[in-house]
Amino acid sequence: MLSNAPVTDCGACSLGVASAGRCRLTPTSRESGATICAQGERPRTVYFVKEGFVALSAVSPRGSELLLSLRGPSSLLCTEALQGEPSPFEARALTRVKICGISGDALSQWVGPDRSAARVVLDLLLTESRQQRDEVNWRQGDCLSRVARFALAHARFLADRPNAVRKQVVARLLGMRPETLSRCLTKLEKDGVVDASRGVRVLDQRRLAAIALEDNAA
Repeated sequence: MLSNAPVTDCGACSLGVASAGRCRLTPTSRESGATICAQGERPRTVYFVKEGFVALSAVSPRGSELLLSLRGPSSLLCTEALQGEPSPFEARALTRVKICGISGDALSQWVGPDRSAARVVLDLLLTESRQQRDEVNWRQGDCLSRVARFALAHARFLADRPNAVRKQVVARLLGMRPETLSRCLTKLEKDGVVDASRGVRVLDQRRLAAIALEDNAA
């Protein structure tokens, strides 16, 4: 459930408490409509939302909106700064927001060294978050591009274990009927980018990636 309650002071903030009275984050504010991070940008700062609301949105290469979600107080934004990855979202202030920022490098050092328990768990959580975003992405766009994205993401699994996942399960993951999945695989096979005779083997990764980025009518 999205929290509406602002974090009024560092004593009420879990990050402030963890800082033992000397918070490592720098407070700032942004006006409504301000861009906090652009989609595709490699953020250098992780932000903690103290007050206000931020919209996270993403668009396809052809400009169609893929998703829109909302973040409020106690949310962390731009965690990609911890691993030097591009942001999959645009983060834009919906209201005037109060946020506290810390560089990805500084936060990484604060969490602990590479092999510490805290760092290992954090890396696992970031990986899980990325996988959840990918799963949402599989259900966006036209059916053929969804199948192409899934095949790219799990090419090795699908090739090594052709009978491990039934088509009905994959179709549900991609938000389509099994017969639609079969038609998409047939088309990709005719185009010479996959071999679907036994499982799914990627034959032309470059062309499959281009199809994955297409944004035709579903």
